[in-house]
Amino acid sequence: MSGAERGAKISVVVAENHPSIRENLRYVLNAERDIACVGVAKTGREAVTVTVQKLPEVLILDADLRDLDGLDIAIRMRRLAPAVRTILYSAEPTIPELASRAQLAGFVVKGAPLEELLAAVRRAAFAARTQPNPSDTHPKPWPTRAGH
Repeated sequence: MSGAERGAKISVVVAENHPSIRENLRYVLNAERDIACVGVAKTGREAVTVTVQKLPEVLILDADLRDLDGLDIAIRMRRLAPAVRTILYSAEPTIPELASRAQLAGFVVKGAPLEELLAAVRRAAFAARTQPNPSDTHPKPWPTRAGH
C-alpha cells in the first residue's frame, strides 16, 4: 500500500536561505491537510544533510543558496537520494529551462501564487508515489515457486 493509499501526508524539506521565506513556506506547507514540512535548511550543505537524513518525497530548493548552487545540489541529490523529487524555487527567469534539462520535478518562480507551489508539490509527490524509483534500474529476477 502506497503512502497515498494510507492517507500519509506528503513529506517536504524546504531549503531556502532567506529566513522569512523559509519560515513562511514551512507554515504554509504545514497548514495544508495533506502536506508536512519535515525539515528546513538555510544553506546548500544543510539541504543535502537534511534531505539525506529525512528522505522526503519532495525537496523545495532555492536555486540561489549562499554556499552551493541550487542546480548543483539538485543534481547531487539525484545520486544521493534518487527517490526525492526536487522542485527548484527561484526568481531567475532562465531557471525553468535548466530545471527541465536536469530532469527535476518542477520549477516555481518566487512570487508566484502559493497555489502554484502547492500544486507542484502535489504533482512531484504523485510522481514519487507512482513512478518507479529512478535508482532501481536493475531488472528483478522472475519469481520462483518454492521446491521447483
